[in-house]
Amino acid sequence: MLRKALPLGRFYLIEFGFDFMAEITFIPDSQIPEASEGKVREFEQLLGARLPDDYRNYLLRHNGEMPCKTDYWMPGEKNWIESVAEMYALIPADHPQSLNQFIIEDYGVPSGWLPIANSGYGDFTVISLLEEDQGTIYYLFHEKHGYDPTERDRGVYRLASNFNVWINSLQELSKNGQS
Repeated sequence: MLRKALPLGRFYLIEFGFDFMAEITFIPDSQIPEASEGKVREFEQLLGARLPDDYRNYLLRHNGEMPCKTDYWMPGEKNWIESVAEMYALIPADHPQSLNQFIIEDYGVPSGWLPIANSGYGDFTVISLLEEDQGTIYYLFHEKHGYDPTERDRGVYRLASNFNVWINSLQELSKNGQS
């Protein structure tokens, strides 16, 4: 059941918590249809896991739309700025932006992690569906990770504790790293 959002200043109060994603501007994509609660539930059944609430809300409201700000500093790395090139959506699996492709094909992503975005250079941003760190956002750097489904450390960068923290951390950085 989608929870009712009530306006409260610049944020939205959703029952007992804040939805900080309300601050982010997304670029509408007329090529991607809206996701329904039924489609999200169907995807979760195929996945065999419930998506974290903040990511579910993103799919229901924006389903693959790009945030206006897409850059971020890689944690623990000097002078490494990364960008989101594409967000994945609930659309048919034959579309390159489909979340469903990760259920059908083995991309070497460790089990319990779902790709939600890519860098355009072969790297995935993933969300954890595992009980011990559900909702945590990681970056898989393919040159170190190699998409070995057993590897959870090499080439893995922890970006944020959850989707809302990650999406709100995105910036528009110039080539010299200035906001």
